[in-house]
Formats: sequence, C-alpha cells, structure tokens
Amino acid sequence: MTSSTESFAGVTASRPIPGRPGIARRPGIHITRTQKWIAGVAGIFALLMLALYVFDWNLARPYIARKVTSYTGRSFAINGDLKVHLSLRPRIVANQVVLGNADWSSDINMAEIERLDFRIDLLKLLVGRLAFPEIALSGPRVLLEVNKDGAANWIFKKDDQNKAGDFPSIGALTIDHGTAIYRDPAKKTDLSLDINTLGSSKDDPEPTVEVTGKGLFNGMPATVRAHGGALLSLRSAERPYPIKADATLGATRASVDGTLLDPLHFKGEELNFRLEGSDLALLYPIVGVPLPPTPAYKLAGYLSHSGEIWTFKRFKGTVGQSDLEGDFAVDRGKQPQSITADLVSRKLDMQDLGGFIGADRGSKAGEKSTPGDKILPSSPFSLEKLRAANADVRFKGAKFITEKLPFEKMETHLFIKNGTLRLAPLNFSVAGGSLESQIEMDGRQPRIVAHVEVIAKGLHLDQLIPATKQAAKNVGTLGGRAKLDGNGASIAQMLGTANGDAALIMDGGSVSELMLRLSNLDIANSIGALLGGNKQVPIRCMVSNFKAVDGDFKVEALVLDTPKVNITGAGDVSFADESLNLRFIAQSKGFSLASLRGPIDVTGSFKKPSVHPAAGSVIARGAAAAALGVVTAGIGTLIPLLDFGKDKNSNCVALIGKAKADTGVKESDLAPRPATR
Repeated sequence: MTSSTESFAGVTASRPIPGRPGIARRPGIHITRTQKWIAGVAGIFALLMLALYVFDWNLARPYIARKVTSYTGRSFAINGDLKVHLSLRPRIVANQVVLGNADWSSDINMAEIERLDFRIDLLKLLVGRLAFPEIALSGPRVLLEVNKDGAANWIFKKDDQNKAGDFPSIGALTIDHGTAIYRDPAKKTDLSLDINTLGSSKDDPEPTVEVTGKGLFNGMPATVRAHGGALLSLRSAERPYPIKADATLGATRASVDGTLLDPLHFKGEELNFRLEGSDLALLYPIVGVPLPPTPAYKLAGYLSHSGEIWTFKRFKGTVGQSDLEGDFAVDRGKQPQSITADLVSRKLDMQDLGGFIGADRGSKAGEKSTPGDKILPSSPFSLEKLRAANADVRFKGAKFITEKLPFEKMETHLFIKNGTLRLAPLNFSVAGGSLESQIEMDGRQPRIVAHVEVIAKGLHLDQLIPATKQAAKNVGTLGGRAKLDGNGASIAQMLGTANGDAALIMDGGSVSELMLRLSNLDIANSIGALLGGNKQVPIRCMVSNFKAVDGDFKVEALVLDTPKVNITGAGDVSFADESLNLRFIAQSKGFSLASLRGPIDVTGSFKKPSVHPAAGSVIARGAAAAALGVVTAGIGTLIPLLDFGKDKNSNCVALIGKAKADTGVKESDLAPRPATR
C-alpha cells in the first residue's frame, strides 16, 4: 500500500505517493523541469570554461589570421604566443603580431607589435559595440607611406577610401617604445617618430604622451619634440588637452605651448606660438602659404584654428632690423586659399623691404638678386605663389630707418585675386611731401603685365638732396606724375619694357649759385662763390618730361631756368640695359672771362655713371680761339669764349603746361607742404 505524509499533533508522517508504490517524497525538496535544464546548461558551461581554461589558444592563430587577412586584404600573423584570460572582460595577450604592407611597398610589413595586451568588453560586443577597457602596446612599429601615384598604404580596400569608420571606445592606452614612420617620396618626406606614454603623477593622473623624431620634411632636415596630455584625451572635444612642442624644419623653428580645446582638429584658444627662421619665404613648402623673401625673423603670438581657418593673432617680433606686429589669418577652405592680415611696423628698415620687390633680402651673406653690373631687382616673381592664394593685406610703416632716402612712413593695401595683384594705395611720406602710387600686376600669363601710376606731391628739394651743407639751402618743392605699362617676370624686365610718360616739375624755389656755376664749368666764378659766400638763386621753373618706349626714356623737355643761367638737357635713359646717355647744356645770362662753358655729358651705367664735360665742344671753341688769335691780340683772344646765350629766359609756362598735359600733373601736386617730423 502506497503512503503519503500526514500531520497529527505536530508529527509529520510519510505516506505513499499515488501511482508510485514504495516511493515517498522526501520532506521539503521539490525539483522542477526548468531547474533541471539550468543545471544541465551550467554543467555544460562549466565543462566549456574548463576546456577553454586548459585550451591551447595558439591553435586558434591560423583561424584568426585567415579572418583578418580576409577583412583587410593584407597578410596577418601572430608569430608568438597567444593567451586568453577569461572573464566578462577577457584579457588577450598576443606576441609578435605582424600586418602586411601594400603590394607596391618595398617594406613587407606595415605594422609590427612585439606584445599586444588588451581587454575586450563582451557585454558591449553582444550589442554591436566595440569597446576596449585597456590596450597596452610594447614595441609597436607602424609604417605609413604614400606612393608616387598618391596611394596610401593605410587604405586597405578601394571601397574603404571614402568611408568614415567608427573609432572604438578605449578606456586606457599605453605605448612602450613605439615607432611611427611616415614616407612620401613625391614630397621628399621621410619622418621617424618615437612614441612613449609616461607614468601618471599628481599633476597628471593619466599617463601622458611624449613624441620625439627626426628625418626629412619636404626635403628639409626636420626634428620634433612634443609632450602632451593623456593620449586618449585627443578624442575629446570637451576636455582641454595640454600640449608643448618644438619643431625644426630646415632653417625654420616653431614651438607651441598651451591648451587645445578640440585636439583632433587642433582648435586652441590662446595657444602660445613662436616662429623664427632665416626667411619667411621658406614657409611656403612647409605650410603652403606664399610669403615674400625676408631677412631673419622672430615672431611670437597666439595660434588658433577653427574649421579651415588658421589665425596667428596679436603677434609681435622682428623681421631683419624692423619690428612687426598684427594679425594674420589663412582660410584653407577656400580655393585658392585666402589670406587676410593687418600689419604694423613702428620702426621699418628700408632694406628689409627688398624681398617684396625682388631686391636683395639680406638673408644670406653676399646673396644678390642682381648681376654684378646692374642695380634693378632681377629676381623673378613667383607665379606659383601669386596664384597660390587670394589676399587682403593692410600694412603701415610708422617710421623708416634709411641712410640715403628721406622716407618717413608708409601705408599700403594689397589685394591678390585669382593671379592678379593690386597695391592700392602704396603711399610714402617722403621729403616733407608724399609719393602716392597704385600698382597692378596680372600674373595669369607667363609674363606678368604691370601698370603703375605714381604721383609726387610737395617734395622738398632740400630734403631730397641732404648729402652736403650746400644742399640744405636748395629750398623748393617738386611735384610730378608717372604712368607706365610693362611686362616681364621681374622689376628689371618690367621697367626694361616700359611704355608711358613721366614728368617732374618744380615751380619756384631757389638753388645754390655754386651748383649752377659748377654745372656751367665756370671755374673762376665758382672759386669766387666759395670765397665770397654762396648765394641762393631763385628758380623760375624746372621741368623734366620723359617719353618711355620699350624701356627707353627719351627726354621730351628738361629745363632749369634761373635769372643767372638756363640749363637744358637732351638724350635718353635706358632701363632695358641700365645705361645713361644725357647731355646738359648751360646757357649763361652773364659772362665770365675765365669761363670754360660747354656741355656736360652723363654716360655709363646706373651703377657706375660718368659725369664729364663734352670735350668736343671745348676743343672746337679752343680751335676757333687759336684761329682768331692769329689775327687779334690781347683781349681779342678771349672773345670766342664769351657766350651770352640766345634765349635769355625759357618759356616756363609753355614747358610746364606741356608736362602737365603729357602726364596729368595737377596744380595741387606742386603745392608746398610742411615737412613731416
């Protein structure tokens, strides 16, 4: 008889289970079917974990290699031990990991890692997210290179070239004795960088990164040394990233020190930036920004970057012997790139401007931009640089440093657009007056086409020629205008092909009597002027008017009219070969018995002019005197030397009127102006 449990007076008895003779339930125990299933799975999982624990993971290396090779299209191998420490975040250690390179590379491997130690989050992996709580790299070596056709070895498949991959989540990253190499033979670049993470400290709770390297960049020797915050902080646009770095590229040295707000995009606020080198023009192959040749420079300011706009703001420094400050910005997002700048020099050395016009820049000892017998700048303007960027640049020079030229200050506004250049205005305060000019250059053709307009206003003669004590008394003001068109690759070529007109007029003023006497070769009266004191002679007018044809500036009118003498000039000045061929004839309005009056010739080159009397005229007069001396005697022999001149006075009104009409000189251009001190 089966039994079951019954309770009577607190005593539990066993009773048989219906249908199960002889079997009775044990008191308090009940096992369900689900519990049996879970117990079975747990057992299997325990056996599996035991198997995995004792499993030799090296047996999985071929399978892993096939999968990675299939995904990347590159050979892959784990040549050392592979170990797995199981958990919900299993730790995987792989030794001697190798990833093959592109088939066009001379190096077999793109990446080699002596030891790769990382953890992976399985729970996040189950929902499709790749997360690594820890990654430690020992002895990694990565080679990044570009071939002559522009193909990069980090692009595994052509379909992946334009894809933006999701960067996996990494909790902690350390690198020990890492090496990164970048090569681009087309740009003559081959850099090798050593990368290490440094231990944390009180100031830096996370490991910081240190990078040192050297090699070639655009054909120039390069070195770099940088220290930054935690390597993983580079991904954060919300967490400021500290950085301090120095780099040398050829003769250029740059350094940064500050905080980046968006490290991957190099966005910084008040990031200290220093730049120095032998020539600003050498920055072009480094950063692609066209700048003119300059002497050695040192600049310091603040570097920031937003989008495609780079700004070097509130910088100060020196270029040669000149100081320079202001703001400079480059927008790399425009085609061509766009440059804007607002620059000021409080003390400007004229020599430092040479590179702007193709003249000697003084960056290297003995370096010249002109042949030995020439003075016009012949260094060609770079059409590549002219077309490399659009520009809007303002510049002011408050005070000039110059030994020979009476310049006082400068102001210009430079525009470059699609290969055309315009300086409007390009103004100088000089000799108590001003030079106002506009220059246009079209660089869209192989030879630059140039147009120049220059207006001279109120120039003080005594300040223009300050070399001698007598010159200080040459008071008077000048004005003029020039309109010229030319073409070529340099200033010398443009002036050598120039066509147009130029005129300079002085209305009123005075000039040294001694200078007039010497110009007339009146030796006797010149000595008298020296002994008796030099006097000022009023000027009725001075006119010089030139017509330029293919670089040859021919004299249309050249007259200096005073009550004592008229000086007229003829000939030409050739900018094509830098030669002078001028003759000045003085016609006295008085007489001197000892006068040897005759024409004065100015010949030779711009660099070595020769000023001498026209010997032929003197000889002719001497021959005539000898012939007359046979017939007459005494004072009669001096008569041939007397020349009272046919035109006592020049027609100043007509001469000035013609010069004004030819070149557009205005009355206001001749107005005297107070000297600027």
